[in-house]
Amino acid sequence: MIVSESHPTSAVGSYKGYLSDINPTPNLDLISQKSSVFTNAFCTNAVSGPSSAVILTGKHSHLNGFIQNGNKFNTSQNYLPKILQEIGYQTALFGRWDLGTEPKCFDNWSILADPTEKYNPEFLNSKSQKRIEGHSTDIITDLALDWLHKKRNEKPFFLLIQFNATNNPWMPAIRHLRLYDDKLLPEPVNFIDEHAGKASPARYQSMEIKQDLKLSNDLFFPSEQSDGNQSNETENSNSQKNLNLMTPEQHSAWTLSWRPKNEAFLRENQSKENILQWKFQRFTKNYLRCVSGIDENIKRINDSLTATNNTSAFFVYTSNHGRFLGEHGWFGSRWIYEESSKIPLIIRKPLGLSSPKTVSSLVQNIDLAQTILDYAGFQEGKGMQGKSMSQLLDNEDSNNTWRNSIYFHHNEFPGDQMIAKHYGIRTLKHKLIHFYQFDEWEFYDLENDPTESKNLYSKESYSSELEKMKQLLIRNRTKYLDRSDISIMPEEWRKIYRGPEARKE
Repeated sequence: MIVSESHPTSAVGSYKGYLSDINPTPNLDLISQKSSVFTNAFCTNAVSGPSSAVILTGKHSHLNGFIQNGNKFNTSQNYLPKILQEIGYQTALFGRWDLGTEPKCFDNWSILADPTEKYNPEFLNSKSQKRIEGHSTDIITDLALDWLHKKRNEKPFFLLIQFNATNNPWMPAIRHLRLYDDKLLPEPVNFIDEHAGKASPARYQSMEIKQDLKLSNDLFFPSEQSDGNQSNETENSNSQKNLNLMTPEQHSAWTLSWRPKNEAFLRENQSKENILQWKFQRFTKNYLRCVSGIDENIKRINDSLTATNNTSAFFVYTSNHGRFLGEHGWFGSRWIYEESSKIPLIIRKPLGLSSPKTVSSLVQNIDLAQTILDYAGFQEGKGMQGKSMSQLLDNEDSNNTWRNSIYFHHNEFPGDQMIAKHYGIRTLKHKLIHFYQFDEWEFYDLENDPTESKNLYSKESYSSELEKMKQLLIRNRTKYLDRSDISIMPEEWRKIYRGPEARKE
């Protein structure tokens, strides 16, 4: 199972998103042609740590105990590698591990000490820690393949590979720095979005490309300090940390790549509109360059499985959550909105045992653990809330009544992107969201408004459907045992975050 950080479906060629003509994933697309591609797969919480915990436990965050980044994962509970070990599997983990505790129930593991390190990162394992030269995506793959070829025994195995390239800072490998230089990326149809008619959280977030992407820290433009010295913010940034970790050769190649692009920008007369478009191009190209590095290494992994005659392997590619790549003018995640909550999910059963197909049923990352256990011959993971997707994978026709809705809950506010706490449900046709601390609602008709631009919560013509969705939301909260505090906050508290002084300049 390969899990990337914040990889949206718009950046996967086989999903035919607005970036499909650019297509940074040709190797993953080849695998997709022999796999089941789930077009309505979602996370339960679009934050890295909580979503990773959901994947491993098959339980929503409020039950597995990992609600927001900074929590500690409870390794005493039932979760995927523990059960697989108990039934005779060898387990291994390589790459990102954002659960705040040392990995347990993995026979072999090597994890990033700091998931923001992309260049010459430090890795920890049960015996030692060391810094390895190279780009994190390549190194993670090297470690996984070394285990697959040299350290794996004859037991059936579970190999979890977690890439970090697509989280901030978006720093691709040196070989990809000029990739897409000759392309002008298309902008999403809702790139310019005033969020008219939406609840207030859409206007009070901190993830706008226009004002929240920083030229030096996020886009690798020279510091704007007039005296030539970097600000404390730049000095302490994750991008600067990576620059400090580079070898002289890496640093020279990095600098030489960006210099002509930065000089070209300075030569032009820049309006506010041009700067916004330039920011979008630079951020999104860097992001796609990071995806391209992951895609190259997916080919290495797939080729290795073939070379070692592991064609009976059950292969999964997914992401812990999605990301905005310019939609609504944003670059972050955390929302129940489509770009953030929808995830790629590509599952290839052992070669020769299934035909490729598209599955449109509503599935979530809580279903992954139970599905893997099912195919491993273990019928039920005690306490898991997900369902095995075996019937969707095994049957020729997807059954859209398999699940009538998915449930989502974002539990962190305030936070680095200032996304209000909210819970909600999505069906195949509609989405209902409650920003409960501010007691604000949004309701969308996804069939007629797939970009979620028209909040219909106050539209009388939708009152009947809205009431059904509210009842369904209550049933979901009951079904998934979500007893989180959803109190409306006092007016004085709300004024702090919604008064004139709260709006960013």
